[in-house]
Amino acid sequence: MKHLFTIDHFSSAAISLALTAALAVCTASAASAASGKTDIAIKAFKDLCLKTGPSFTAGISGAKGYGVTDFFDLNGGKNGMTKDHSMSVQIKPGRECAITSPNRSDPTLHDQFLRTVAEFADNVPMNDKPNQPFVAIIKGKRFIFQHDRNGGEAYVMIPQK
Repeated sequence: MKHLFTIDHFSSAAISLALTAALAVCTASAASAASGKTDIAIKAFKDLCLKTGPSFTAGISGAKGYGVTDFFDLNGGKNGMTKDHSMSVQIKPGRECAITSPNRSDPTLHDQFLRTVAEFADNVPMNDKPNQPFVAIIKGKRFIFQHDRNGGEAYVMIPQK
């Protein structure tokens, strides 16, 4: 019987530890969301894409403020990356604006993205899931938005023709 008590003691300790860890993750996520901190790539998306659309041209010069200094031409667009490769900017004037970063473990990123788009657009589907595009309207113009989490974080804005 003493052996069973020891197993039960370890089982209860493991359960207690698992619950404590789960609570810590939930508390950290809630604290992150409640603190209002916005990921740097989403801030760049706001400043370089949302504020400069539909032309996006001003986003190229604005990228310097995020450490993207060297752009190269690629397929009619400008592509650049920070020196530490922590963020890239792809702008095709009048056609596309995208900000990418390595994968982040932050579970609030998609909600941050939706809230940021909602600052500028009408009818943002706040229950949208990552990797699913949606259409929203900014100043009477329709745009396709997507937060793609496959292989990194990509925040994309494309005018809908």
